[in-house]
Amino acid sequence: MTKVALVHSVSPEIYDEIALYSPEGLTTINIDLKKSLDTNNALVKDAEFIMLCGNVIPDEIIKATDKLRLIQLLSAGWDFLNIPLVQELNIPVANNGGANSWAVADHTLMLILSSYHRLIEVDKATRAGKWGYPLDGTNVFELANKKVGLLGLGNIGRQVAKRLLPFDAHIQYYDLMRLSSKDEHALSINYVGLETLFSTSDIISIHIPLVDSTYQLVDKKLIDLMKPSSIIVNTSRGSIINESYLIDTLRNRRISGAALDVFEQEPIEKDNPLLLMENVIVTPHSAGNNWDAWSRRAKFGYSNIQNVINGGEPLSLVHL
Repeated sequence: MTKVALVHSVSPEIYDEIALYSPEGLTTINIDLKKSLDTNNALVKDAEFIMLCGNVIPDEIIKATDKLRLIQLLSAGWDFLNIPLVQELNIPVANNGGANSWAVADHTLMLILSSYHRLIEVDKATRAGKWGYPLDGTNVFELANKKVGLLGLGNIGRQVAKRLLPFDAHIQYYDLMRLSSKDEHALSINYVGLETLFSTSDIISIHIPLVDSTYQLVDKKLIDLMKPSSIIVNTSRGSIINESYLIDTLRNRRISGAALDVFEQEPIEKDNPLLLMENVIVTPHSAGNNWDAWSRRAKFGYSNIQNVINGGEPLSLVHL
């Protein structure tokens, strides 16, 4: 019987939810990273597939079996892998095929609306008895007729675009792979160049993977193009932005604000200046982590593994 090593550090409830979708003919092995490495290595020994739930996997687990046919991620990103090791062992890697894109898109829209309505500040002030603070009629905004610039239009970017349409926002995007005119029309979205995206958008929302070419892609040059009234939202990876320059920009109010789910260092350092800024909303890399997404992640992961067993090519392969 084919063995799938489910590598994770999640709660028993989430593990059971994922393993529930294991097809007949597959045996799912519980590789809990909270247990000893020696124990886990012994369990992985005969596994042909690794299903990774989380962003940590010791090299020893990858090397513990010489039968490995695929590393199936339940995440969208793969930057946490030891890519040289995976390349050396010639192991294909697939991501979750957009299974958590609904969750991340919801979180993105929440961050945008929370920023525009100054939700965190208003909540704190109301609890402290400061009724109406800091609202003065000039510092809360609607999404209608605002230009939202999506940096990246993959699975998550498209879900964000769909959620923005009912708010009557004008959506534009930049991606290395431009959509067909038919798809652009269906999403009511316009393609623009990278610099135009940053110079004309009221809201920048980042939805690209972290690879060598996107490391600190959002640098001084692009940030300086942003309008003083604009905000930037990042639910992708922290290192896509030059965080130190973003901090300087926010501190000096050269843009209006930021809403960040990801950071260069995670967990974020306690002395990171972003944590002290009223014009910044922070969440703990939690955009894709909700209950409803686990079943979609599991279904896609197991079906992809089953497809390989049946002689097919894995879907959603990532280019390492």
